[in-house]
Amino acid sequence: MAGLVALLALMLGAHAAPAPRDTASRPPVAPAAEVRHPAIAIPVSPSDAKLLGQRIMVGFPGTSAGSGLLAQVRRGQVGSVILFGANITSRRQLTGLIGSLQRAARQGGNPLLIAVDQEGGQVKRLPGGPPDLSPPQIAATGSTTVAAREGRATGRYLKGLGINMDLAPVSDVPTFQGAFIWQQGRAFSFRPGDVARYASAFALGLQAQHVAATAKHFPGVGSAAVDTDFKLDELHPTAAQLQGALLPYQTLIPRGLDAVMLSTAGFRAYDPAGTSTALSRPTVQHLLRGELAFRGVTITDALGTPTGHDEITAGRLAARAGADILLYTDSAPGELAALEQDLAHGRLSRAEAIASYQRIVALKRRVGGG
Repeated sequence: MAGLVALLALMLGAHAAPAPRDTASRPPVAPAAEVRHPAIAIPVSPSDAKLLGQRIMVGFPGTSAGSGLLAQVRRGQVGSVILFGANITSRRQLTGLIGSLQRAARQGGNPLLIAVDQEGGQVKRLPGGPPDLSPPQIAATGSTTVAAREGRATGRYLKGLGINMDLAPVSDVPTFQGAFIWQQGRAFSFRPGDVARYASAFALGLQAQHVAATAKHFPGVGSAAVDTDFKLDELHPTAAQLQGALLPYQTLIPRGLDAVMLSTAGFRAYDPAGTSTALSRPTVQHLLRGELAFRGVTITDALGTPTGHDEITAGRLAARAGADILLYTDSAPGELAALEQDLAHGRLSRAEAIASYQRIVALKRRVGGG
């Protein structure tokens, strides 16, 4: 096993991204401690379809899983599912839906990650469940104990339904009153230190219940006036704002954060081309994996949102950049075939594909499959 890990490390090093050329406006990044995300062995060499399919997260219409989706899950061609309000009518219906998906997944040998956005406030796919307080309300208490309690309660509730991944907490630091993330009541505070404290407490509360926490939206969309779900935006925070936006991640990563969601905004401070973060190799590999030493799972924001590319191309570019999970709110038609083609032609590194697969499987083992 040690030989395999060393070999993979050497192979991954050969594909490391160069540092961005223009670093004059970038803030210094403090070194992060090594995260507790050990590599695991792959029990059997997976097929290319499973190796790449485990990276695809899909959504679907209706309140039951169709035969086509269940077949993909059995074959390991879909590794994760995201649920929205339209997929949920009652507790009984939801647990039945999740049960059918996980039974299919177990037949294929890999349980699913079942994800929801359960942030608190206006973004709660399960409005009757915790968290009972929105992020600004949590911060207003002045208590990280409250934040941790809200995280634990949310984790227990989601786990009881069979959901094992929360796309929360929002870790963005708003830089002005008109920031969309503040206007929507989704950010904890304007102060980076407060965001770091409350987001960390909430995330660790979730993870204590074996539900994956996902800090978002890296590297921070607090300077965006328009929701990045609806507009392709290139953001230009000041050096101080860039540093403040990274503080929640610098705090969470050494404490064993499970996942980071990559925003679709571009930042020339990190990538001279201004490429959408989810598609930006310098931002993912140099900043997040390199300088911040994140070893957990990366997941894109929804690839149907503006990235400058169609969904399939966005997924291909995100995979090449190093995103582990590619998030689609639809069935991701054509994405697996496109990834297989890239792997076959060397546009996608096999060593990096194996590393992504290992990280995803390790997370699934940690949170359990239902």
